[in-house]
Amino acid sequence: MMPTQQRFFKDDIIARFEKENGCKINIATFNNEWDIERLLKLESGKKNPEIGVVKTPFEMVHVLASKGYMKPLSEIVDSAQVVMDMAEYHQLASALGYVDNVAYYLPRKLETRVLFYRKSMVADAVAKFTKHKDRINKELKGVNGYGLPKGYQLKSDPAQWDFYDLYVVGSIWANEEYNGVKMPRIAHRGARYGGTALDLVDRALQLGAGKDDILKMSTDRVADMFVWEQIFIKKNLYAPNMWQDPWQGSNLYDGIKDGKVFLTYLQQIDCFLVHGWPDDPGMPSYLPQANDMGLCVVPQAVSPALSAAGAYEYSGTRAISTGGWWWGIPKTSPNAKLAYQLIRYLTSRENQAKECSKFGMIPVRKDILLKLPQVFDQGWVGDIFSTSIAQMNVNELTTVPLVKQYARVGQNYVEAWYKLCIESTDATFTTAGMKAKLAPKFVDEEKKILGDDYPK
Repeated sequence: MMPTQQRFFKDDIIARFEKENGCKINIATFNNEWDIERLLKLESGKKNPEIGVVKTPFEMVHVLASKGYMKPLSEIVDSAQVVMDMAEYHQLASALGYVDNVAYYLPRKLETRVLFYRKSMVADAVAKFTKHKDRINKELKGVNGYGLPKGYQLKSDPAQWDFYDLYVVGSIWANEEYNGVKMPRIAHRGARYGGTALDLVDRALQLGAGKDDILKMSTDRVADMFVWEQIFIKKNLYAPNMWQDPWQGSNLYDGIKDGKVFLTYLQQIDCFLVHGWPDDPGMPSYLPQANDMGLCVVPQAVSPALSAAGAYEYSGTRAISTGGWWWGIPKTSPNAKLAYQLIRYLTSRENQAKECSKFGMIPVRKDILLKLPQVFDQGWVGDIFSTSIAQMNVNELTTVPLVKQYARVGQNYVEAWYKLCIESTDATFTTAGMKAKLAPKFVDEEKKILGDDYPK
């Protein structure tokens, strides 16, 4: 959580539960979701374990349950009660709390990413496209052998964009001076953590990679994701601080504030924090201009390669993964019944409505989610929720692969991104060339991670 949200969570929600139940709750934080397994493993060896509840990211839900760290909810309260409680949540959110048909988690929030852009900077790029068109065409000819797609024009509405439009605006911004500086202005997360892995997996899913493709790491659509990433890096369209610092979500906020980032991918809660509340000094805006936040569903995926006639070899989708966070109770929880009371309290209608309206979480309760227009009808607040819900509708049931080894799979993707797209001096912009680079090390690592679960 960001500091403002954590203060609210502790002072406005947890404090009331402590008072009502005569208990004391300490909140510990982790910076990397891949650390949760290590922390629970340490707990299992303690004489007096302390972790009562775990706020669990989607990527770790199956990992922790499959490895025996989490307690089935029916071992804490009656199974009929669990079914009744689960019925209060949106069916996708509650369904993802089950592992092998056993309920392990209650949902906290759903989330997906949307495209964030500075409206004024998009308008500026569109106005300057003609000036840069010939240069960009020559630049892309060295990448795909053709140049810009046949008949290409930069569309003024980002909701109609595809991956080539991202390239074009990124190239214009990187070659224009803003605030006295020329630099790349597109970014996504770049730290060695799950947030970066999700950026990469989402792009592969958009290009048409299925679950087995993601896990194999050796197929064309996965290779094309890395090709696109290498193109954006080697052609100087991504802010290098992404991997030099390296950046997580909060660094993107600072990049927006400092005028270094004009476009990125944000979750709905990120959008709230970037916009800020004008009357709340604890949530200042990161926007250089308060009304300059543009949001839409993510751009259409298309092949990096073009045909001899200048057409895309294939088109993907705008569907990325829907994920979120769930509340789970470890097997070692010192008071599992109180822990269950706590997670039910945290997801009560009153508490969820407060937190969602203040911080932009997509709610998981049916009695809030199904009445969003009435609950959140403010201008920019409504824009964030409506765009996020639109993206989730596009996603349908798209998720990352639901395997217990997913966290390590994600780490392997991030390492491949660093080695092949950033550190490699031997750039390859073809599917076959990228597949050849993935094969010796990273595909072998994938096989080692998955073992017998590696797709045949």
